[in-house]
Amino acid sequence: MTVDDWVYEAVETHGRAGATLREVQLYIDEHHLEELAVDTIESSLEQLYQNARLERDVTRWRIARRTSKEEALKKLFGDS
Repeated sequence: MTVDDWVYEAVETHGRAGATLREVQLYIDEHHLEELAVDTIESSLEQLYQNARLERDVTRWRIARRTSKEEALKKLFGDS
């Protein structure tokens, strides 16, 4: 597993409430026995956000909602 996988898993376990950076760090420490630097986790969170896999709300990160097929086509080809 990659750091991105661990971070995504950590956010996913917190459900719709989302997870803070600290909660993600604690989850990885406890479940993967790895102490990651804060900047490494922040970078991963930002990358997952840029790839539309996560959403953020000030200090909390959540799994991005899935889009319908119609919404995906509109986003891909524009709203005609």
